[in-house]
Amino acid sequence: MGFKAVPFSKIKEEKVEGPEFKGVKVRWLITKEDGAENFAMRYFEIEPGGHSAYHSHAWEHETFILDGECLVKCGETEKRATPGYVIFIPPNTIHNFKNVGNKVLKFLCLVPYEE
Repeated sequence: MGFKAVPFSKIKEEKVEGPEFKGVKVRWLITKEDGAENFAMRYFEIEPGGHSAYHSHAWEHETFILDGECLVKCGETEKRATPGYVIFIPPNTIHNFKNVGNKVLKFLCLVPYEE
């Protein structure tokens, strides 16, 4: 494919499954199917009290908080993040995102494709 310009609401929302995930949904906004060969752009929503798994992998994350409030754990460090925060998670670092606010946490997350 090539150029893409669509409302994000037109992109399929998927529930993230697994015992360590709670209240997490994702939309894969831009992927290889769109012609993006190096990075994927994802949009996440986490319900109040919800969280992602505490995990690590060989690739980095670049994240931008759009709405809500979260506690980000990265290795031994914890940081509260609110709208406008940018977060970099290095490769091979244990991390997770937890919604600690009273509304839906919304953020963009860009990741390189696994090699």
